[in-house]
Amino acid sequence: MQKKKMLKVVSSAMALTMVLAGCSSTSNKQKGTKAAVEFKTSVDNGGTAVANQQLKVGILSADPLTGMFNPVFYLQATDWDVMNGTMTGAFTTDDSARLKQDDKDAPVMFHLDRDKKEVTLTINKDLKWSNGEDVKSDDIIATYELMGNPKYTDNVRYTDEFEVIEGMKEYHDGKASSIAGITKKDDKTVVIKYKEIKPALLWGGGFITEFLNKKQVEAASKDFAKFAEAELNTKPLSYGPYYLDKVVNGESVLAKANPYYYKKDKVKIPEIQYKVVSPAQASAVLKNGEIDYMTQLTTGVWEGTKDAQNGTILGQSERYVSYVGFKLGKFNKEKNEVEVDPNAKAADKRVRQAFGYAVDWDQINEKLYKGLRFTPTGSGFYPPIVKMFHSAEGEKYTKDVEKAKKLLDEAGLKDKDGDGLREDKNGNKLTFNFAIRNTGQDFDQALADTFIKSWKEVGLDVKLVDGKLMAPKDWSQRVQGDDPGIDIFQGAWGLGTDPNASSLVGKSTPLNYQRYTTEEIQKSLDAMGSSDMFDDKKLVEAYQKFDKQFREEAAWLPFSWKSDLTWVNKRIKNLDVEKINLGTQKLYELELTAEAPAK
Repeated sequence: MQKKKMLKVVSSAMALTMVLAGCSSTSNKQKGTKAAVEFKTSVDNGGTAVANQQLKVGILSADPLTGMFNPVFYLQATDWDVMNGTMTGAFTTDDSARLKQDDKDAPVMFHLDRDKKEVTLTINKDLKWSNGEDVKSDDIIATYELMGNPKYTDNVRYTDEFEVIEGMKEYHDGKASSIAGITKKDDKTVVIKYKEIKPALLWGGGFITEFLNKKQVEAASKDFAKFAEAELNTKPLSYGPYYLDKVVNGESVLAKANPYYYKKDKVKIPEIQYKVVSPAQASAVLKNGEIDYMTQLTTGVWEGTKDAQNGTILGQSERYVSYVGFKLGKFNKEKNEVEVDPNAKAADKRVRQAFGYAVDWDQINEKLYKGLRFTPTGSGFYPPIVKMFHSAEGEKYTKDVEKAKKLLDEAGLKDKDGDGLREDKNGNKLTFNFAIRNTGQDFDQALADTFIKSWKEVGLDVKLVDGKLMAPKDWSQRVQGDDPGIDIFQGAWGLGTDPNASSLVGKSTPLNYQRYTTEEIQKSLDAMGSSDMFDDKKLVEAYQKFDKQFREEAAWLPFSWKSDLTWVNKRIKNLDVEKINLGTQKLYELELTAEAPAK
C-alpha cells in the first residue's frame, strides 16, 4: 500500500512537470487577466414540465457535511450550499449585491435613514417560521444579541464592524445587558441606530442579513461548549421556501417545501435532495443521471463531463480567491487584534514579493487547472464578477527570477555557504515551513512540489509542514491557532457579497490568518467604509487605492480566481447562472421535464 501511494505521488509530480515543460519561464503579460476557457451562462432545454418532482442537487466535496446548518454562524461552505436557496433570503438585492431599499415584497423590508443614522427593518406580515409561528422582531434582536454575546468566545463572525451599532461594544464587553441601539418598535418592526452610516452597510457590513429563531437561540446559548450540537444548528427553523427535514449525518439532506412560506404558490419543486459527491466519483454520478444540478465543478470533474450528452456545463467568474499567505504574527484574543511579529521569517515585504515573482502563476492556472482558473490582479479581492471594483488592467504577479533574486539580496538573504540556499541576514540557516492541504485532487502533491521547486530556484528553502500534505481539519486548526511551525500556507476564501475586505484582513478579525496589518492598510479599510463614501465614484477610488496597497504589502500572494462551473441536467427546463447569482431566478422556481434526471 505504501509503495502504491508513493508511486501515485511521483506520477502526479512527473505529470505536472511534463505539462509545464516547454512553457516560457517568464510570463510577459503583467496586466489584465481572464480564464482561457469561456462558458455560456444559460441553457434552455425545452420540454413540458412534470409536476411534483424532487430536484437532486450535488454538493461536490471530499469531506462530509459538518452539519452546522446555521445561516449566520456556519463555518463550512458545504453547509452553506444546503442552506442557500432553501432556508435563507431575508432581503432582496440589486445587481451590485447591495440591499434594496423599501422593497415591500421582500421577506424583510430594509429602509435606511442616513440623517437619523437609522435602519428600519419591517418583517413581511405573512413571513412565518416552518413551525407556523410568525417571524417577529424578537427573532431579529435575538440574532444580534447572539452575534455580540460576550460568552460566545469562539464566534469568528463577530468583528469590530458590528461596533458601529450603538451599544454593541458595551454589550459585547459584558457591560450592558442589551444592545442600546437596537429597539423593538412593534412585533414586526425593528430600528437599529448606528454611530455612523457606512456604505458597507448596504453589503451587510455591521449588519446581519439572515435571522434565527429566538427560542432556538436561547436554548443554544445556555451552553456554548455544546453550541454546535444545538437544534439551532442541527434542526433550524426556516422562514425560507424550504426547511431541512431529514439529515443523514455527513452525507445528505432532504429539504421539503415550507408549508408556511409567504410565497408558497411560487414554489414549483416540493423537495430538494442534497447529496455529497466526492470529486473522484462526480463525473460518473453526473453522467449516470443521479444529479440534476451541481455547482463549483473542479477541473477533473469538468474534464470528465464536458462531452456528456445528458447535461450542460455553464460558467461565470466566482466570488473566490485562492492565495499563498505568510504567517506574520499572532492574534491576541484578549485585545481582539492582530499583533504583527517584526521577527517573522517573511517580515520584510521584499522577501514576500520575491516569493511571488519566483512562481509562474499563469502557467499553473492555465495548464494545471486547464484554463478554468486565472491569475488574479491587485489584491485578489475583486474578481470579474465584482464588476464595480474589478480592475481589468490591474497588475498581477508574473515569473521574474532575476527580480526575485534581487529583492532577496536587498533584504539581506544571501547564500553564504554555497549550497544554493539562502541564509537569513545573520547568516543562519533559513527554512520556511509550508502548510498546504490535501483537497482530494490528484494533483495536490504536484502543486506543492511546483511551488517548492519554484522557490528553490531563487534560493529559498521551503519544506512541507511535517513533510506531507495536511488534512483540511488539521490545516484549519493549526493555521487558525497560529502554530509556530507554519511560516507559509496556501488557502482560499469564498468572498461574500460585501466587497469590503475588513472581515478578512482587518486588524480586529480572527479570519486575518496572515496576522498582518499596517496603519496605512487599516486607514484605507476604514476610509472605504466611512460615511462620506456614498458617492460611487469616491467609493471606487478608495477601493482601488486599497487594492494596490494590499498587493504592495504582499501579506498574501493571489494565486487564482476561478470560473464557477455549474452542471445542469437535461431535465431542467431552463436555468441562467447569472440570474441565480443575482437572486432573480430561484431553485424553487425551476421546472423539471422528466421523472428522473437524464442519463
